[in-house]
Amino acid sequence: MGKGTMAERMLLRLSNVSRDYGAIQALKGASFEVGRGEVMGLVGENGAGKSTLVKIIGGFDTGFTGEYLYDGEVRHFSGPTAAEHAGIAIAQQELSLIPTMSVAENIFLAGDGVPQIASKGVLAKMAKPFLEEVGLGHVNPMRATNRLSVGEQHLVEVARLIAHNPQVLILDEPTAALGETDSIRILNMVKRLKGRGKSVIYVSHRMDEIFRVSDRITVLRDGESQAPRAATDMDVNSLVELMLGFELGDMYPDRRPIAREAAILEVRDLWPDGILDPISFDVYPGEILGLAGQLGSGTSEILGAMAGSTKSRGGKLYYKGEEFLPSRPRDAIRRCIAYCSEDRKRDGLFLGRPIMENLSAPSLETISINGLLNGAKERATTTENAIKFTVDPTRLPQEAGVLSGGNQQKVALGKWLSVSPKVILVNEPTRGVDVGARAEIYQILRGLADQGAAIVVASTDIQEITNLPDRILSFYRGVQVGELQLDEMSSANILEQITDPFHEAGISVSERAS
Repeated sequence: MGKGTMAERMLLRLSNVSRDYGAIQALKGASFEVGRGEVMGLVGENGAGKSTLVKIIGGFDTGFTGEYLYDGEVRHFSGPTAAEHAGIAIAQQELSLIPTMSVAENIFLAGDGVPQIASKGVLAKMAKPFLEEVGLGHVNPMRATNRLSVGEQHLVEVARLIAHNPQVLILDEPTAALGETDSIRILNMVKRLKGRGKSVIYVSHRMDEIFRVSDRITVLRDGESQAPRAATDMDVNSLVELMLGFELGDMYPDRRPIAREAAILEVRDLWPDGILDPISFDVYPGEILGLAGQLGSGTSEILGAMAGSTKSRGGKLYYKGEEFLPSRPRDAIRRCIAYCSEDRKRDGLFLGRPIMENLSAPSLETISINGLLNGAKERATTTENAIKFTVDPTRLPQEAGVLSGGNQQKVALGKWLSVSPKVILVNEPTRGVDVGARAEIYQILRGLADQGAAIVVASTDIQEITNLPDRILSFYRGVQVGELQLDEMSSANILEQITDPFHEAGISVSERAS
């Protein structure tokens, strides 16, 4: 953080901050600080108070008690605009770009630092340095924003904030929706900002990223803060213990070689949109098969076509030798194939309905008598499945929308137990899920595999796809480029296949994996 006294180095400090929402106490006397030119990691389980703290720092929440010091002065911002004018900017998970505008127009939408009359060419020239800062120097500033990938749009959002020259940049789960290449761009950008003396607050569930960029790490647990510690003084296990208040044990369940005898599901020449060439592979009982690839690699489209939620231009599936090609989800469900999409809020849950109804939705036919729902059978089935997925059964009458991200994901998975699935397709199994719930979900998936189910997981999280599956198929820009067995699976091998299989970039694998 540079030389000088501790007081001189501290740019932002919150002391004894509390925030109540009715009977819910989101923060309980929490403290937080970040120094000049420091990257402060902020971690905690969902519901620990991270979002509330970030909103207070960014001026979005003004109803707190406690002391807020910024640049040596007591502050109480009236709103986010006041905080931004003071030099504090937040890149939130939800995009605020205007899709039909150009990249340059979005970057300078607020008009700060722009001449009253500026041509598109002038805007493009002004935007170029900020695009280079976030690793998008190759993008034409005059290109329509909606023609960029989702990952690139998130990077443009950050470029827009950097254009305001903030002293403190808050990145809230910046890589949650990004593939590996765009995630690396974010991490490199953070290091560049630190090198220029800027302060960064980095909020993430991804422990590897926290350790790669943070100087110090602050933990929130149940609304209370743990004193910040140097990242070099901790490892993942000790950090997780601080977050949970107890030892988690191993994050990933043990793996073992699978006896691959008769495939339960055979995929032959499947050709969904987003895939350049038809693909074929087998899925075996008791196995977790991983589909590795960046966003846009085609892995999501493959799972969707297997589940009947997206169309395929051709190909066949064979379930226990029976040929079919699902044209709708019901076709797959009838063959005991379950599917959890990457967007649980849009596709996986009825957020405004009780948890019980969500858990019973796939099995209405089996828990009904003569077309009438059997309430007792529904309660018994959903209670049993809630317990299996470590969801408190006393919460079954509550709306699914009030659950944490981790519990929502467990409900999205758990609802399929009611149809006794033999094949379970899961896209991004732990996106937006805290570390404790991640470990539970991994244990659940391994437990289902141990009971004989075949699990197919698509993930852009490099740690997850390295440590969870028993076997991996790798995809790059719509093409299957490799298959890795258990003894071949390392982050370096996977990264090489999903980011630069044809060695076009001239960047070493060790550099990308570090």
